[in-house]
Amino acid sequence: MDIATIKSILHRQLGVKKPVIALQWSKEAPGDIKAYADKNNICYMFREVLEEQRTFYTTMEDHVCLLGCAATGLDPGLQHMSAGERAQSDEFHVASVNIFPSEAIQAKAEQEADLLFPKFKEVYQAVIMGPLGSIPEPDVLILFGTPEQVHLLTRAYCYATGSFIKGYAGMGACRMLLPHAFINKEPTFTVSDRAWRKALQLAPDELTLVTPPDRLVIMLEHLEESQK
Repeated sequence: MDIATIKSILHRQLGVKKPVIALQWSKEAPGDIKAYADKNNICYMFREVLEEQRTFYTTMEDHVCLLGCAATGLDPGLQHMSAGERAQSDEFHVASVNIFPSEAIQAKAEQEADLLFPKFKEVYQAVIMGPLGSIPEPDVLILFGTPEQVHLLTRAYCYATGSFIKGYAGMGACRMLLPHAFINKEPTFTVSDRAWRKALQLAPDELTLVTPPDRLVIMLEHLEESQK
C-alpha cells in the first residue's frame, strides 16, 4: 500500500484530521537530513513536525526531557545521569512540575514503568522525524484520532490477526508508546498525559495511536470488512 493510499484512507475515508508523524531510528547522524539544532521536549518536537511539516533528526543533546531520551533509545538506561542529577530531577518533577505529589510515589511509578514497558538494548545516535512520506522507510508512525477512529483501526487489526492491542494511561506518553511500537513491533495507544496533550494541542476527544507501518497497512486493508 503506497503513501497516497494510506493518507487517503486515513484522512478522507476515516476522517483523521492531523497529519501522521513518521519516525526512523539511526545508529549514526544522517548526512542527508537537517539536524534539529535546538533543545526541546520530544512532544514539542512532534508539534513542530505537525505545524511546520518539518523533517529533521535529533540527538540526545537536543532533548531536555529524560524520558524522551530513554523512550527513543538515545540514552536507554540514562547512563549519563549521576545519582545526584537523578535526585535533582526527581525533586524538580515533584516540586516544580507536579508530576507526582511526592518523590516516593514517583519512585513507585518508575518501578511499575520498569516492569510494563520494553527497554532498548542498543543505543541509537539519532531519531529522524517528519510527516508521513518524508522518510523513505520509517520504523514507527504516530496517529492522532478520535476514540471512534482509533477503535475502528484497532478493531480491524484484531479482526485480521487475532491479536489484542494494549493501551496505557499515566505519565510519560512517549515511554508508553514508542518502545512497544519500535522494540516489540506492536501497535499501542494512550489517552496520553498532560504534557503530551498540551504540547500536541490535542482536542478533548483525541487519542494517540502508535504503530509500525506494516501493522497500519493491516488495519487499513481490513477496515471495511471488519465493520460489516
